[in-house]
Amino acid sequence: MAEIKLFTAFFYFLLFNLLWTAAAAQTQTTLPHVLVVMAHPDDESVFSVALYKIAKEHHGIVDILTVTNGEAGYKYSTLAENFYGVELTNEKTGRANLPRIRKREVMNAGNILGVSQYYFLDQLDSHYGINEREPLDTSWDVSMVKTRIKQLLIKNKYDFVFTLLPEPGTHAGHKAATLLALDVISELPEGGRPVVLGGITHNKVDSVFKFSHYANYRNTQTVGDTSMFAVNRLAAFSYKNRVNYKVIVNWEIAEHKSQGVMQMAMNDGDYEQFWYFAISGKAGIEKAAKLFADLKITPYVPKKY
Repeated sequence: MAEIKLFTAFFYFLLFNLLWTAAAAQTQTTLPHVLVVMAHPDDESVFSVALYKIAKEHHGIVDILTVTNGEAGYKYSTLAENFYGVELTNEKTGRANLPRIRKREVMNAGNILGVSQYYFLDQLDSHYGINEREPLDTSWDVSMVKTRIKQLLIKNKYDFVFTLLPEPGTHAGHKAATLLALDVISELPEGGRPVVLGGITHNKVDSVFKFSHYANYRNTQTVGDTSMFAVNRLAAFSYKNRVNYKVIVNWEIAEHKSQGVMQMAMNDGDYEQFWYFAISGKAGIEKAAKLFADLKITPYVPKKY
């Protein structure tokens, strides 16, 4: 009898360990931890479907770090003036009120996507331009921004960092935020770096977009000159496959009501494309490939009526 009890206890001990090991392995493969590093409240829209699928469908963790207050977005806030009851297109009034408004907007948008934590660095959004040296040399406290990014990377041990691809024609702030994230990650031990990806949106009718590096910034070198991974916003599901992920994009964009031009991006962008930055090391490619293979899965089983 004692031997049977001992065998039973040993059996349950082995079963518990097997189940725990399986659960731990599943957690490691299905619970990615992602940090988005971006310049303005609404830049996350570029990755909106990827973030939604990671957080909502795969139960991963998505955090957002926003460098600026986005107060330079006052020029196109015409329709938002009635909505918020503030004369946002007046530069002084807009700059005074938009930091508060845009933080709330990005948090509302993040609630749709499943964002867990928001980090705001409150740097000045001076004006639109394409020269990244302006924010880096004059508007931003670069040392503070880099320190904060490094603190979060070390503390939260992110698997992935999403940034906007620093293509030449994009906003100076977009490029500056990406450059700082890449600089910080390059300074981490190679074995302790997250996989860092640069993203854009792309339409299926567009020609192939190529990018291999930006200017003379060594850390912007990518593995290959075309996107390595993509998320299809057109993936169809629901009854008779009449719904696709652009619904999520439109919901998310709609929360950024102070940004009139942003609203004009409704239904734009068929794919979210991602370039793999070389500083992540080739070992991370398999990890990223696993993530994007998971993101291709559409988990909604159509109902029959």
